[in-house]
Amino acid sequence: MIGLLRKYNWLFPVLVLICLTLGTVGFYQYSIIHGEAPDVLSSLYLSLQLFVLNSGGVPDPLPLFLEITRFLAPAVTASGIFLVIWEPFYENFLLFKIKYWKNHIVVCGLSKKAELLILNFLENEKEKFKIILIEPNTEHSRIDHLKNKGVIVLHGSGTDEEMLHKANIVTAKYLLALTNDEKTNILIAQRATDIYNQFPEKALKYDILQVIVHIDDFYTMNIFKEFHEKATKVDAHRRKGLIKIDYHVFSMYQLAATFMVDTFSPDKYVSLSDEDDPPAHLLILGDNIATQYLILEAAQMYHFANLKKIKITVVAEDKGPIEKKIKTLYPFLSNTVDIRYESTEDFFTSPGPVHTDDISLCFIALEEDGKSVYYARKLRQYLFIEGEVSKLRSLSSFNLVKNFSLSPPPIKVLLPRTTALVNIFDDLTREMNDLNIELFNMDVVICNKKTIVDNRKEEDFIAKHIHYEWVQHQAVKNKTVAGTMQEEWDKLKDAQKDSNRLPARHLYIKLRYVKAELSDTDLGEVLNFEDIEESLWDKIARMEHNRWNAEKYINGYVLIDKVEDRNLGIFLKDNLKCHWDLVSFDELDYETQEYDKYTFKMTPVIAQLNNKKILRKKADHT
Repeated sequence: MIGLLRKYNWLFPVLVLICLTLGTVGFYQYSIIHGEAPDVLSSLYLSLQLFVLNSGGVPDPLPLFLEITRFLAPAVTASGIFLVIWEPFYENFLLFKIKYWKNHIVVCGLSKKAELLILNFLENEKEKFKIILIEPNTEHSRIDHLKNKGVIVLHGSGTDEEMLHKANIVTAKYLLALTNDEKTNILIAQRATDIYNQFPEKALKYDILQVIVHIDDFYTMNIFKEFHEKATKVDAHRRKGLIKIDYHVFSMYQLAATFMVDTFSPDKYVSLSDEDDPPAHLLILGDNIATQYLILEAAQMYHFANLKKIKITVVAEDKGPIEKKIKTLYPFLSNTVDIRYESTEDFFTSPGPVHTDDISLCFIALEEDGKSVYYARKLRQYLFIEGEVSKLRSLSSFNLVKNFSLSPPPIKVLLPRTTALVNIFDDLTREMNDLNIELFNMDVVICNKKTIVDNRKEEDFIAKHIHYEWVQHQAVKNKTVAGTMQEEWDKLKDAQKDSNRLPARHLYIKLRYVKAELSDTDLGEVLNFEDIEESLWDKIARMEHNRWNAEKYINGYVLIDKVEDRNLGIFLKDNLKCHWDLVSFDELDYETQEYDKYTFKMTPVIAQLNNKKILRKKADHT
């Protein structure tokens, strides 16, 4: 009701003016009817008194205008009083109701990504989510829309502990810090930590608050991941609440890059299984933060059975800044990928500096949607003109389906968050698809429950088993006792959890190598892992070690001689990023080589626990 009154707030002064006009005319007519001298100012004064029930008790007969105003004016007054009294009363009622909520969602900051995520939660048909939004801007244009959807809005800052208490975060399921300011998001996470440390007993006994924080900056993200859960013996007594919090830091651009890299892996388009196969070659056109994350995700994930370093060509209008940034942030990247940088001007020449028929897959990530579409078409034209194989297969595609939708290599465009132009023309997407160019709106792809929450759960399900296998192996080796799977998982910092999520993601590349897939159906032949040849197991182990090496190099690890003192080794790995296994697979000891097979050997168990089957399938190359 309050929202409706706010929406039509212009109606109240209009009704007041109508009452004054009708009342003035009515009293003027009343004076004439009763033989009194009419006076406009006196009539206006009497009409004003109608709002407080002080002038309407006059004898009949009454003019129609005055009769109407005698009831309308007090009603307008009553509605104004009701509005003033009801709003704070209703707010207090909502706060009282929130005190008894459990497993609800608290969102801090009504950014665009926050709104899209909230709406996606509300569209869920299987589960009805109770959502609280904390937003300081009371004039935000989208607040009323969300209120009409059932979202409770608290006006204030998520950095204010009082506001977080009002939102009852100690019994919430998710706390999402999604403002457009990264420092504010981190401060919100800190406030949540402080509250849980002060009142650990108020948290739900078996539930854990998922604190999801949006951060794009490389340095901030890595420091937060590595140190935010790091407790010391000195302050352990003040950190009891942390066992009830699971932190997750994410970047929109990193999630978008993860989606692109996992969904459109080169091994889906070209053969990368045999030693004779050339290395995968990824072309990335762009020079922004999305480009940076595409490079990193590709470098960590694209490790195939041909056991060759992936080639990455980055094309940018000014290649200097992106080249300098990558080399500064990731000085050991060249140990795991062959990366080169070309200016846009130099790349689009004939003949160009890059052999286009070698390119397996293209990503475009630019700051403007118009430029993205322009360069996507220009790139397809260039590949058609310059590449012999590309031209022949493009013509074959036209003869088969009357377009170039099968033209190699595929071009995948990650549109900027400000995308608007491409939404105007209905035929744009279709025409791009006819050229084997696929457009993806970053907000649409990322700002949803499935990507930010659900996929992480499925990913973590596999990651937990991977980590627990290692924990049990270490417990036997060191004659110690391992805790439960969840207990061991909860001991990890977010960066350590990420280290187990990467092999969980790479599992699908290994499955494709053995021509299999995780499936929800029973239709098909189940893959018997006992039938996998030893040569394939050796390739799988080598793929995993290459992936592991890439992960460590990208995160700044350096090679040292093997340390015999176990405690010193742990200290050096965790605190100084030193490791003795950053060598080729053949230089590893037998035990470590065998462990590189563990992730894949666990796949049948993981599939069974996740109610899936591993089915054989044909190679998916086009």
